[in-house]
Amino acid sequence: MVFDAIGLDPEVSDNGSADEFLTFRDINHGTPFNGTNEPVEGANEEIDWDDYLFEAVNQLADEAIPTDFMKKPVQSSENMSWYPFKSKEVCQYLYMAWSPSVSRIWPIVGVRLPHWTTLQHAREEIWSMLKLELRQKKSVWKQECYALSVGQILGHELSNPYVCPLLDFYPEDPRGGEIYKCSQSQKWLQELGPALRVQMIEVENKHFYIFEPALTKSGAMVVPVFLYKSGLDMYARCALPQIRMPLGVSFASDGLVDVSVLELGQTYPEIIMGNHGTLADLCGQRILDTNDERPAHQLPNPWRTKAYGKVIRHMPINLYANDTSGNVSKQWNRHILFYFTLAGLPPKMSNMQHNCHFLSTSNEAGVLEIGKQIVDEINMLATDGCVAHDASMGCDVLIMSVVLCFQADSPMHAKVTNTPLSNVSLNPCRICCLHTPSMEQKKTEEYVRAFLHIDATGHHKSPPCRTWQAIQLQTKDLWELGKKGVKCHFDDETKQIGIRDSINRRFVELMQQKGNVEAQEEVSKLAQSNLTRLFNPFLRLLGFDGCRDTPVEILHVFLLGIVKYVTCDFMKSLKVKQLDRLLASWQLFNINTLNISSIQAKYLVEHFSSLVGKDFKIVLQTAPFVLYQFMDDAQRRLWIALGQLATYIFQTRITNMQQYLDELRKHIDIFFWHAIHTNVQWVNKPKFHMLKHLVEAIARFGPACLFATEKFESFNSVLRHASLVNHKTGLAFHASSKVTNLFKSNPIIQKSMGYNHSLVSPPHIFPTIIQSPLPKADQQTVPTYFNQYPSARVKQISQLRLSKKGCGQEGLLCIGGLARGQVIGCVDSLWQTEWDHPTR
Repeated sequence: MVFDAIGLDPEVSDNGSADEFLTFRDINHGTPFNGTNEPVEGANEEIDWDDYLFEAVNQLADEAIPTDFMKKPVQSSENMSWYPFKSKEVCQYLYMAWSPSVSRIWPIVGVRLPHWTTLQHAREEIWSMLKLELRQKKSVWKQECYALSVGQILGHELSNPYVCPLLDFYPEDPRGGEIYKCSQSQKWLQELGPALRVQMIEVENKHFYIFEPALTKSGAMVVPVFLYKSGLDMYARCALPQIRMPLGVSFASDGLVDVSVLELGQTYPEIIMGNHGTLADLCGQRILDTNDERPAHQLPNPWRTKAYGKVIRHMPINLYANDTSGNVSKQWNRHILFYFTLAGLPPKMSNMQHNCHFLSTSNEAGVLEIGKQIVDEINMLATDGCVAHDASMGCDVLIMSVVLCFQADSPMHAKVTNTPLSNVSLNPCRICCLHTPSMEQKKTEEYVRAFLHIDATGHHKSPPCRTWQAIQLQTKDLWELGKKGVKCHFDDETKQIGIRDSINRRFVELMQQKGNVEAQEEVSKLAQSNLTRLFNPFLRLLGFDGCRDTPVEILHVFLLGIVKYVTCDFMKSLKVKQLDRLLASWQLFNINTLNISSIQAKYLVEHFSSLVGKDFKIVLQTAPFVLYQFMDDAQRRLWIALGQLATYIFQTRITNMQQYLDELRKHIDIFFWHAIHTNVQWVNKPKFHMLKHLVEAIARFGPACLFATEKFESFNSVLRHASLVNHKTGLAFHASSKVTNLFKSNPIIQKSMGYNHSLVSPPHIFPTIIQSPLPKADQQTVPTYFNQYPSARVKQISQLRLSKKGCGQEGLLCIGGLARGQVIGCVDSLWQTEWDHPTR
């Protein structure tokens, strides 16, 4: 080692030990790197440290280093930009040559850092305290799959005193108010099954369960069927039982009435029917349905027994799956990953990276293989729940959870829902029954009308909806057909009905191999012992409807689909001279009102076909000022329709849902009209058809931003950095521990368990001063207006925070004045006045 040759302690090992992590050496003893000519204390003569270091390095180098490498003028340490190293070349050479033993450099430069083993032991201790279990299971194809526990992660979030108070555990009925969060989704409020919806509510230390008779304080007998909140109040949607009551009733049924939960007085076990005894004994522990064909509903609610006196917390999740690169270069080693967010969090919180929870990943197993253990645990949470500590209540509660929606891009949605890729299929839609007998017939007028959801007269008419139950039955029918051994029959039927189960297909291929008798016997045994393992595990995910719970996500369908198609078509029509003008227009564009740092004009012009989502947002917002000058009338009308449509798609709050859906559907049709008149070939793009189904997704889950995938896409960088180190222990195992260690080892996130109060809850009193430096070019003399305040201290400031999302600065156009006399002006400068009393 070169440092042994220049005066360092030769007895220090390369790797060190746990006891050496606080080793410290006076930086003055490291004069080979301090750039001065002062000799080491006790030396008899001055040493030329340039020659000394060069000689030591040259002795160990594989090739001779030119002598002029170290011949540089000596500078004082105060003026050296690469201090404590003499030059950039020395620093780079040391880093490249001895990075495995970089700890040997620390004592020289006076850095105190803990040893690697100390850090590892500390992380292991934190891991054991958090009790995060990394579960290992083998898939049906013998692949090792690792995943973190959904229940444990939900328990940690519930015990987090900063997250728990912000969670919604009950669905919310907006009743005409703004719709902006997942707890207001139609599915959570109205469409979960009786066993999966919110089961109970605590009122005055009493637990009231759905489908259990309760007595109100006024003496009326009611049976809660739905529990929800509206505003700050909690309500129970109740049936009024007589001898029988409807059990399969919907939320909007006229047979239900709204009762404030504060009016509920006695729970089912407490109700006494005069001298006749308890209601539980009289009704025989069951409720009869008005429909005689339905079985009686057993009492009490099974969740009352499972909870054993605990409060039940209903915590739905939004699940996400994607295939991404396992490397920072994004060039190879692609693998599957699963994340989720809490549906009960407001979007302001759920969009933050530390509220995206990593579940599992693998570069070997497929999405359905990894998903098996995730589905098993979520089904367990939906039927039995798990115990966790509630920070807001200060006691243990029972958690139950379901998947509210499954977020992914179109190829991943196709795998999860057993549907083929849309661009090469006779059945290109997972949501509706859009079908053509052959690829040639996609050119027919009948197919194009079905593609655009219109009839022969131009009125709206969508194809029949696909049902999840039909897909489940068709998947099993294909298995029965495939195991008979006739490959062509199986392939033809797969194409015609548009069903493709990637797990079951491999079993069918084994059954069709005539010479592989042993494998066929194993498959037959597995089918007899556990038939469900032969199929997509998401087919049995409780509360999940693959046709309706896989919403159209706007990143890939709209930004990287529709907007990309239109942008590329326009850019290819420009000539070279126009491209130069376009570049200049983007470079000169004022970005003050776009809430972005800069516009990469050259990149937008040269790489328009490989832009990402945020780039296309810039293109959309700047199009009227930059692109319109190069367009003819038809192109301009198309882009105007696209811009108007974008304002509806990216709306974050919806006040009147029905009116909004009507307007959105109208603007989609207007855009389609202009697009087809510009280029009829766009009807061959499946994403144009998927845009039609965005209306249904918003009606079910709320604004499109609630099921957008941008937050998960940005979270992928965490996984890439976590999966680059060790390939011997398996990518999934290594990434799982590294992702969680990232948060546990980050002091900022550790301090608040994943919550930054100053960022999440900014002051609501505006305007406030933004602490940013004032450029010298913007500095001005104090205006004479302030002469009327002789005792005030006047200071020019750079920016003001005007609202949660808006800020004011020099050059910004704004509206000022009273309501009746408002004028439009441009901000010339911003000033702050201070007295000995509060600031203005």
